[in-house]
Amino acid sequence: YDMLMDYPALMFAIFVYVITTIIFMLNLLIAQLNCSYQATYQDMLGFARLNRGKIVAETMPSVPRARWQRFIGQLKLDDRVEFGEGDMGLAGGVQVFEAAAANITTVDMIRRFGGSTSQMAQWPEEEGGQNDEEDRFDRMEKLIEKAMKRLVPTKGSRKKGGGSSTGQGSSDQAEETGEHDDSAGSQA
Repeated sequence: YDMLMDYPALMFAIFVYVITTIIFMLNLLIAQLNCSYQATYQDMLGFARLNRGKIVAETMPSVPRARWQRFIGQLKLDDRVEFGEGDMGLAGGVQVFEAAAANITTVDMIRRFGGSTSQMAQWPEEEGGQNDEEDRFDRMEKLIEKAMKRLVPTKGSRKKGGGSSTGQGSSDQAEETGEHDDSAGSQA
């Protein structure tokens, strides 16, 4: 330590190194504790479900058959579940209502097609007839076209007599002033 007092720059570098190392090690410890807490929490949830299942399995023999049948009847498992207004789904489910803002979906994940339910029948073509990859390319192409329109100035926005950076300034100027060659008009 006495030798380090003679070299203040070296002592400063060592202090910075030690402080940086301590901060890094503390962050590493916090990350490890966080991961172990998450794993413990998941195990706790799993054990809680197993214990609830065990309690239900132990209690079932003591429930009278008539009471169990009445409970099953109240669930209405034979009735079809309504997905939306007038949209009847499958039987065997329990319908649970939730707030519309709880799980916002902008695209309906259930696709319905009219007609026969035979497995031999061909699937009807979807509206639009394109797959997602082609849609992406179309959107990207339109985006590029819009960007190009913004970058390339239109003829009406240029000043008369102004040059062009495309190397076609003389022909553009002639078009703007109304001076056309017959040969230039036939080539376009």
